[in-house]
Amino acid sequence: MRASMSFTSEIDDRPFTVYKRLLSYSLPHWKVFAAAAVGMVAVAATEVGYMSLLKPLLDGSFVKRDPETIRIMPWAIMGLFIIRGIASFAAIYGMSWVARHVVKALRGQVFEHLLAMPTRFYDRMSTGQLIARLTYHVEQVADATTNVLTSLIKDGLTVIGLIGLMFWLNWKLALFVMIVAPVIAVILRYVSRRFRMVQKRIQENVGVVTQAAEETIGGQRVVKVHNAQPLESARFGVVNERARSLAMKIVATKASSEAVIQFIAAMAIASIIFVATQPEMLEKITPGTFVAFMGAMLGLLGPIKSLTNVNEKLQRGITAAADVFRLMAEEREPIGGDRELGRARGDLEFRGVRFRYQADAAEALRGVSVKINAGETVAFVGRSGSGKSTLLSLVPRFYDPDQGTVLLDSHDLRDYPVERVRSQVALVDQQVRLFDSTVAENIAYGMSPIPDEASIIEAAKAAHAWEFIEKLPRGLATPLGPNGSKLSGGQRQRIAIARALLKDAPILILDEATSALDTESERLIQAALERLVIGRTTLVIAHRLSTIQKADRIVVMQDGCVLEEGRHDELLALDGHYAALHRMQFQEAG
Repeated sequence: MRASMSFTSEIDDRPFTVYKRLLSYSLPHWKVFAAAAVGMVAVAATEVGYMSLLKPLLDGSFVKRDPETIRIMPWAIMGLFIIRGIASFAAIYGMSWVARHVVKALRGQVFEHLLAMPTRFYDRMSTGQLIARLTYHVEQVADATTNVLTSLIKDGLTVIGLIGLMFWLNWKLALFVMIVAPVIAVILRYVSRRFRMVQKRIQENVGVVTQAAEETIGGQRVVKVHNAQPLESARFGVVNERARSLAMKIVATKASSEAVIQFIAAMAIASIIFVATQPEMLEKITPGTFVAFMGAMLGLLGPIKSLTNVNEKLQRGITAAADVFRLMAEEREPIGGDRELGRARGDLEFRGVRFRYQADAAEALRGVSVKINAGETVAFVGRSGSGKSTLLSLVPRFYDPDQGTVLLDSHDLRDYPVERVRSQVALVDQQVRLFDSTVAENIAYGMSPIPDEASIIEAAKAAHAWEFIEKLPRGLATPLGPNGSKLSGGQRQRIAIARALLKDAPILILDEATSALDTESERLIQAALERLVIGRTTLVIAHRLSTIQKADRIVVMQDGCVLEEGRHDELLALDGHYAALHRMQFQEAG
């Protein structure tokens, strides 16, 4: 017995360790980060510099009435705010650039990791949980890696500079401010918390990235059996890059608008100062020390508000990061052995197979032993829950047995590379999964290189899908929408059958492959399948016994065990479970 796969993901989730790992995603972009940091230092310096100008401005212009000061000050203020605008844009855009690249890299890694997860993992995780980690959690991580550092550098230096200026102007008043500052910080923290509570209720739809991820996660069996992980990774990379690009356009607009607004405000202040420093106005203006001090004190409010939110953002980001890293620590599905496998003959054997989905669940398979010869068509019948689909899901290694062995060409499946095993299997099940791409891309899904159009049309005709494909607006180039939403259930199933025909694998699994077809379409598909199964090992699951009467062998299952095995006429003559099922169905039909 092989040990059951463990799903516990142990990581070092201490805050410092998690945050250190987070920061490593920013290291490849250290040059942009450094340029943004320089911009933040410049912004902090201009904030303090502006407040410092108030004293010489007022004292030199209004008290001493120095002509040189009067002439220079408006231009000095204008220059200061021009520098501030440029530095602010560089800081905001640079840090956001780093943040979006962190999001892109981390989200790409999570997505690729999800593609490599075993089916058991998807059995216990909901799609919503996985999409939340891929979207919302990653965004929180980016906030912790960049915005927190932005606030610490820019706002921290601004606070230090303004406090130093206040002490230089008047240390007694500065001590008074230091007493009331904690009270102001508490009030600002309460207001910020209230804003966060409201903001959490305003959740937008996750958009295109979520759709792409949900589509692939929902169709993970189809992705696996066609070894299409590289295709899905590349397709998701395009969507991921598009999301980053659009986000940066928004950031660029926001950063540039803030710089322009600050420049306009600087012009207005410079104009007011110019008017106020005219000779007739100087007698009404008080000395500059008090005004500069008040300006520095008021200037502290914004940075202090930002700094009070740093810890909350940091902890939220660390918590989200620990969750994401825990997901990335989940054990990937096994890659299999290194035994070479070209095109398999198709001999299959289930030898004493036992399996349960969870440790505390009842066994879904209880010692099943069935030998299937190459090229043989074997049908599996039985009531729902008898273990038919579970047994056949062991062939493409969606699961591995807890006990026993599944053999392909006399060797354990686990001795072969898993991608080579899946390349031997074509699957059409009752849960048809199509992708948001063209008809041709869905039929040739996962194949590299993509077959020529004539081969795709031939497969479509064999599956009796061409009759509706050629009527579509763009034929094979028609986009099908998410999960083939533009097609009916029967049309979607015929596309899936065409996909299996085109793959031309030596092993064919049909799990209720004609369940969504009408009587006429089913008759046509059955004729196509009769041609398809020639020279292939075919495993069929069908509830309608009329569709499997020509099978080489029929295996009757119940409660995870094999009850009967033989040809249609032999089982009827046996007058056992199969005969009872047969009588029941035909009496209902009658």
